[in-house]
Amino acid sequence: MPEINVKTETEHERSWTFNVEVQDGGTAHEYDVTLNWSDYEHWSRGQVAPEKVVHAAFEFLLQREPATAIMKKFDCAVIRRYFSDVDKELPKLL
Repeated sequence: MPEINVKTETEHERSWTFNVEVQDGGTAHEYDVTLNWSDYEHWSRGQVAPEKVVHAAFEFLLQREPATAIMKKFDCAVIRRYFSDVDKELPKLL
């Protein structure tokens, strides 16, 4: 499994943005990711830090596709468009 590093967090009025780095086979991939409050609450019930939810989102994605297939900038809500099981499976990774 590639190494996931949630590097920075910026809080906004109803969301957070994160800079995430994934080290995969000696190659670093950078991502800008938004997590809105509703998805944070839905997936974590407010029980863990938002950065842990983003980390779990990357674990979920990397179990299903290579780092090179992940969009460089996205809102975590978009994961549902591609993987309908995210609401069931992502909380298990927290």
